[in-house]
Amino acid sequence: HFARPGPQIGFLQEMLRWWDYWLKGIDTGVTHEPMLRAWMTDSVKPASHHEVLLGRWVAECSWPPSAITPQRLFLTDDGLRNEAAPLTARALSSPQTVGKCAGQWVPFGRGHDEAIDQREDDARSLIFETPPLERSIAILGAPIVTLDVASDRPIANLIVRLCDVHPSGESLRVSYGVLNLTHRDGHERPAPLRVGERYRVRIQLNDAGSVFPAGHKVRLALSTAYWPMIWPAPEKATLLISAGTLDLPVRPPQATDAQLSPLPPPESAPPEKPTIIRCGDMRIERIDRIGLELGTQSKSYLHVEEDDPLSAVAELRRTRTMSRDAWQIRIETQMRLSCTRDVFLLQGSLRAWEGANEVCRREWDRAIARDFL
Repeated sequence: HFARPGPQIGFLQEMLRWWDYWLKGIDTGVTHEPMLRAWMTDSVKPASHHEVLLGRWVAECSWPPSAITPQRLFLTDDGLRNEAAPLTARALSSPQTVGKCAGQWVPFGRGHDEAIDQREDDARSLIFETPPLERSIAILGAPIVTLDVASDRPIANLIVRLCDVHPSGESLRVSYGVLNLTHRDGHERPAPLRVGERYRVRIQLNDAGSVFPAGHKVRLALSTAYWPMIWPAPEKATLLISAGTLDLPVRPPQATDAQLSPLPPPESAPPEKPTIIRCGDMRIERIDRIGLELGTQSKSYLHVEEDDPLSAVAELRRTRTMSRDAWQIRIETQMRLSCTRDVFLLQGSLRAWEGANEVCRREWDRAIARDFL
């Protein structure tokens, strides 16, 4: 009911219907409705923020949906094609800075935290794309990429992005997936790569409900880096891609979608609007009803050199203050993560004050084995 980007729905009302049936035995009709509703997003221009993502609701009685028809596309010398064709082996070794366009790992939709136009990252990745589509394609579920790959290093990452390319050139990230290739046989059995040996790996991308319109292109972008979302491998690896497929979970149109009952509008208690005392990097606001002032300051520093995975550094600092009348507290936290080839170096601290008196101090300085990371 407060999701961003929209649309929002009456989630509280839906929860009440569900609990009324299962706890009170009241027939609210929930058992006569589809097991799942999903929002099928229309194609939009990429931007760091959207208030609403246009689209439509669809319904399924099971998951994965029984009506899904996988459409297989092949990686070829001519791009993504419906028929298998030769692919000359391609070397892939990305700059460590690929990932600038990724947005936040968990965007909240309240700022500019969504993935932006992917063209800069695409230009430094290995890409395969279809010709302009003759008809639209709607997908619902997890795209699957299967690749034959060899590495010149025992540890390497492989990142796959699925993009919707507009006729005007903008590249919208629809989904993505990441595989540390030492985890190719499962996260519980990591093992180093044997240099030069070819492996067949399967990468499941994040679930998506999206439409690729006619005239657009489907693009697959491969990279070995995705900073700062993914920490670099210990050494800069070169992968050799010799074959591959993309399986799209295509959802055919269904007449039942038009028969769905509308969802109720969102409802919630009105938020208590604070008084803004200070804007900027140190924001301070006051809850007038109780006279409480709250201050927040967050800073982050993320750095990596294009050709040096061991240069990666992430620093985060956060300050939180609270005060009422003569009472005042302040909490400061900071964290720094860096690495060598063999270990992660984690440094952190937490300090707290009541008035001018420091009442708590904690510090950490640890080396953590990378263990196939």
